[in-house]
Amino acid sequence: MISFIQNELSSKEVQNIIGLYLHQIGFPKRWILLTDYCLDAPGKSNVISFVLLYYKNEREHADLEQKILRLQKSDIKHTRYISNRLMRYLKKLPVFSFSFILNKRNILFGDSVKEQRKSVINNLVIIKNGFQSWSKNAPSIDIGNYYQDSIKKLDAQIKQVSQGKKIELLEDILLTTSLGALYTAEILKNVPDLEKVGWLPDRDKITQSCNEIAIPIFHYMLHNCLGGNDVDFYVADPKMTGIPFYDILNRIPDDICAAVADYDFTHPSISKEKFSHVLHELMADNPFVRVHKLYKDEISYHFGTLYYQTNLSLTIKFYMQTAVREISGFMKRVKSKICQKLFIES
Repeated sequence: MISFIQNELSSKEVQNIIGLYLHQIGFPKRWILLTDYCLDAPGKSNVISFVLLYYKNEREHADLEQKILRLQKSDIKHTRYISNRLMRYLKKLPVFSFSFILNKRNILFGDSVKEQRKSVINNLVIIKNGFQSWSKNAPSIDIGNYYQDSIKKLDAQIKQVSQGKKIELLEDILLTTSLGALYTAEILKNVPDLEKVGWLPDRDKITQSCNEIAIPIFHYMLHNCLGGNDVDFYVADPKMTGIPFYDILNRIPDDICAAVADYDFTHPSISKEKFSHVLHELMADNPFVRVHKLYKDEISYHFGTLYYQTNLSLTIKFYMQTAVREISGFMKRVKSKICQKLFIES
């Protein structure tokens, strides 16, 4: 499956878009990968979304966070409205996003439970062997300890899967880490003198379960997909308590993932109007927001690119609602200023 996806990502269309994006932003050397998921939600597609952000300096990073906070004060689950100005801002920035629709995702690893168990074990063994090779030439005691700890974690998961346990969960972990690492590497291998890559995933069972095994798996996959380049890799601690420091930034993949999972690409429609700004203002006519469908049938794997397509009815409805919201917001601001003036004069 991995070699199949790599072949698809090496297509001329994808490479041209990656080249256009990197030339537009100037080949930055430091990057952040954000991740969000919508898996097994009733009435939704199964989606994993990634957003790759370049990091130029602390000031620009802080400005982006403040812009997001000002225009969307909470995540998509706790808001009834997504700002069209925020979506236009992200499109202009621009961010690069790639999402995968993964319905019937378990058969990507095999048509039977037996085949799936064997495939998961084989993947974990390959990664374990990689860490064993690294541990022979660890540059420091701390890094050597990290390698050995990763080997122990992988051994524990191999044992679990051999007993028929946690197969589906580890399939999701392998899918998330593999897809994120493959696509990220395909973009960043074109960056001269790449320095740092940070992974800031949403905190849930993907990163917190199985003794946080997703972290070393992603590290191994990214390193290999980048051709073994010596790049600093860092990741947010999945065990941190409280609100994560990247909570504001994570609203970007959160919005995209929710909209993609909700949107019916076959019969264009959405169940909640709050997704309309994501679709119209960020995704439409934007080559840097990619949506792919990955699936397997009885013959082979299939990798397709989906495009957001609107229709006249949805477009008219969208702009009518936007106009109503803008006018309503303007009237509220005017009323507030009048009330403040009357209060001061009295």
